[in-house]
Amino acid sequence: MARQTYRILVFGMLIQLFAHFSLAQRIEEKEISAPGYRNPFSEFAHQYRVSKTFSYGDGETGMTLIVSGKLALCSSSDKGHIILNVIGGFPPYTFKWNNLQTVQNRYNLNAGTYTVWVKDSKGNGIMERIVVQPPFPLIVEMKEIQPASCGNTPNGKASINIKFGRGEPYTIEWSHGLKNALEATDLAPGTYSVKVSDFYQCFQTLSFEIPAGAEGMTIKDDIVPISCSQEKGSISVSIAGGKAPFSFLWSNGKTTEKIEGLEAGSYELTVKDANGCTVSKSFTIDAFAAMEVSAEASLDLSCAESADGYVNLEVKGGKAPFTFSWSNGATTPDLEGLSAGLYEVTVTDADGCSIEKSFEISAPEKLQARIETMLDVDCSSGEAKGVAWVGVQGGKAPYTIKWLNGKQTGNEIEFLEENEISVEITDANGCKVTETKSVNYGQVLSADRLAFEYKKLRKVNGTEIEVLDPLQFESLASEEFIAWEWDFGDGTVSREKDPIHVYETPGQFEIVLKGYDIFGCSSVQKEKISVQESSEVILIPNAFTPNGDGLNDTFEPKLKAYSFFRMDIFNTWGELIFSSSQSERIGWDGRVMGQEAPSGSYVFKISLVTDAGESVQESGMLTLIR
Repeated sequence: MARQTYRILVFGMLIQLFAHFSLAQRIEEKEISAPGYRNPFSEFAHQYRVSKTFSYGDGETGMTLIVSGKLALCSSSDKGHIILNVIGGFPPYTFKWNNLQTVQNRYNLNAGTYTVWVKDSKGNGIMERIVVQPPFPLIVEMKEIQPASCGNTPNGKASINIKFGRGEPYTIEWSHGLKNALEATDLAPGTYSVKVSDFYQCFQTLSFEIPAGAEGMTIKDDIVPISCSQEKGSISVSIAGGKAPFSFLWSNGKTTEKIEGLEAGSYELTVKDANGCTVSKSFTIDAFAAMEVSAEASLDLSCAESADGYVNLEVKGGKAPFTFSWSNGATTPDLEGLSAGLYEVTVTDADGCSIEKSFEISAPEKLQARIETMLDVDCSSGEAKGVAWVGVQGGKAPYTIKWLNGKQTGNEIEFLEENEISVEITDANGCKVTETKSVNYGQVLSADRLAFEYKKLRKVNGTEIEVLDPLQFESLASEEFIAWEWDFGDGTVSREKDPIHVYETPGQFEIVLKGYDIFGCSSVQKEKISVQESSEVILIPNAFTPNGDGLNDTFEPKLKAYSFFRMDIFNTWGELIFSSSQSERIGWDGRVMGQEAPSGSYVFKISLVTDAGESVQESGMLTLIR
């Protein structure tokens, strides 16, 4: 008799049934396929398998039927379906249902028992009765809802009870993310939901609300940080909401609304009201970071008159926002387009702390050029050639020199005619300056452009020039003359343009005037003069020039044959400032008590007794010329 083996896989367990064919046939027909038979395993799984083994002379072979699908309904309107999968045997397979359908899978099924016969190509087969279970109530109810204790404090609680269902395992999903728990805790006031699903994915959803508790508390704070003017910090609080009285407990043990003398760090406060509600809050006293101001700056201008300096400030430490007050009125951290000068800034932070900085922007010495010229003149022909050179100071070396009226470079340039000479100087910073000079040769001197004349300064009868007559010489030279040399022929000379000279002895004298121009060329003019012996006993000059040139430096009369002499000098106030007697016989040098008397008019008084016994009195005005 053939031996058959049945294998049934339930929840991962493989159960083997061994029997002779007749026993297996009886099980198949009476126990598994008997009318009214209920698969005991279909209540507990979405999928199960039934295996059957056939023995042949050359060995055994088996066929397994895997049953899956929606085998339990969740409501009266729900529909089920059966999915079959065959493993083993000899394909192809044929399917036959108790309603004579020959499809492999069934859909849109009501609750009930469905029988299927599955055969392979060799006639081996399996019959299976499959139960689609009717709706089975899943009843979930709220067990407890506990509101928040104080205001919106998240300490509410809710729990559920699964009163009726097909049995575990159940899947529980709370709307705030909790899973597979019958109780949810630490809930803030608000609306929530919970979904409970059974093994067959039948589910029920409940919505509920966690009420708010008594009015909640809010802590309002006023923090005084550590700053440049505050060595220690402080925290003071006030409570909004809740029910007075309130108790305070700080993490440092203090129990007052305000704590002072705080170092930098964190502080925790717990407040409790008369309802027993509590609220906590953390505070931080930041460490004081002193302000530091640094700058990226260009403090050296490229040119003396440029405005390309800048200062860009960077502030570290302190408390933002910062304000900036510059000495030039600016209020930004960065300044550009600055000219030379001192710039001062005061930086103030939000705590009122301030720091001052100053920046000196310096300019190089102003770039300057000076053109000098030199002429080489042939005094006889009047021809000239010149050399111009430039001197540079200021700016920054090295310098680039460019003569604008030629292609020459370098410090010097030659020229052969009157013209304007221009030069452009560029220093190492690119600063430029242009200098121009006009070169005028003038006219080389000739003899006919130099003359002179003279006249007596003392008014006396006659036109003859006598000894001791002061003579005023005047040069009649053109403006090209810049220097003069007088030779009066009596051994005295002068370099004044218009000198005064007195001849002390009679005779014939040749006066020579030599004039010089800017080129060093000279012209000479000569004239002879006759000086007669004086017929007067006393000759008094009316002016003198005490300038130390050895000519007419003192006021002194010329005398003949006298036995007594006295001279007094008075200022215009009538004060005696100088006196000379016969024994001293000196003239006035233009000094009063060792100090130079100013130019101007003075009064002289002279008393004289001649050898013949004649008494002579002279007085008058004299002029001191400096």
